[in-house]
Amino acid sequence: MKKFVITGASTYGVKNMGDDAMLASMVQGLKRDAPDCQITFLCRHPNLDYDQAFGFTSLKNMDHDSKEAAAGRIFWGLNADDPDVHLKAIAEAIAGADLLIIGGNSFMEIFPNSFLKGVSSYGATLATLARFMGTPTALYGLNVVDDIKAATTQQHAHFMVGTAKAVTMREESGRQYLTDIGVEGEHITVLGDPAFGMEPQGCARTPLELLAADDIYLSDKPVIGVGFRHEYWMGDEDEYALINQTLAEMLDDVVARFNAQLLFIPNCTYTLAHKWQDDRLTHREIASKMKRQDAVFCVEQDLTVFETFSLFPLANMHVSNRRHSCIFAAMNDVPFLSIAGVLKGHMPPFLEELGVPGQIAAVADMDDLAAKITTTWETRDALIAAMQPNVAALARQAKRHIPYILGKLQ
Repeated sequence: MKKFVITGASTYGVKNMGDDAMLASMVQGLKRDAPDCQITFLCRHPNLDYDQAFGFTSLKNMDHDSKEAAAGRIFWGLNADDPDVHLKAIAEAIAGADLLIIGGNSFMEIFPNSFLKGVSSYGATLATLARFMGTPTALYGLNVVDDIKAATTQQHAHFMVGTAKAVTMREESGRQYLTDIGVEGEHITVLGDPAFGMEPQGCARTPLELLAADDIYLSDKPVIGVGFRHEYWMGDEDEYALINQTLAEMLDDVVARFNAQLLFIPNCTYTLAHKWQDDRLTHREIASKMKRQDAVFCVEQDLTVFETFSLFPLANMHVSNRRHSCIFAAMNDVPFLSIAGVLKGHMPPFLEELGVPGQIAAVADMDDLAAKITTTWETRDALIAAMQPNVAALARQAKRHIPYILGKLQ
């Protein structure tokens, strides 16, 4: 029986639907290729319901439980006054594993990486431990969306990529960012966003029952899905308030123009870090400023990734600055318009892969955003036709991440 330890660098298990879609794709891949495998999931918040949904056993990692608890401290268990029982459990799990898989944005620099603190330091610490234990490592679905600037992060990238048996990446642009700092290797391959490979699972409640739990009852008018997050690592409250007001005014116009209703679908509902990581807060703020209160609905529940995914077929169109919110729309044959952010490699690469590179606008130009929403609405059928074969190809490619990794172990 193969034993795998899996974890995410600041991802997975923190109520982010895109992260959980990639996690689901990973776990489903491991179970296809090694049906009798045992999977241990290192995460911030071990949860039995989560374990049952995904089919693994979770173990507390080195993250503090909240942003407040982490303030001024290094990883949990490594401060002088911390307990260390979980560190022993982590060490035992990695020592007994056939492979440690680290997923996510391991070299992200939204916040600084330093000694035993930060995203890349988390991955590098576990990779170091695995090295001591003689356990091979792999990087799964690695995403690099901007230049890696800090010397510390660059060092972590050299070490983690250099010692990994296999590295799978989401896009060629990400591999170029690694090449730019001298990180290369024949064991690195680009296989697309793993989320495309997620196999939806049946849910106990239907989409309409999920909405009814939030007292949402859609009419027979067209439905436009919306998902928006503020880039909480930059900007300020005044800027966020202005964006909320401007989007509310624009969306009121959209409701009137298409005689539509809006369904705000959160991509993240995490409440133990920066407050704006919870999309529901942003959605409430935007919706509260709209005049057409009768035509706007906000999903408020903590849904699983499979439940969230099941809501997208209810929409006739979708608008979001959340990458995986747009990917969920594409996977459900729902035409979408993406909203650009500051991370240059976040949206454009997957739009190119889907064959719809023009489906992007910016909040800085609301006139263009409104015009592109209209164009998206008017060309819905053409957009679906353009995306469908590419979605199918990306799904097939995404299912190659795990076979590639496991093949490198032989």
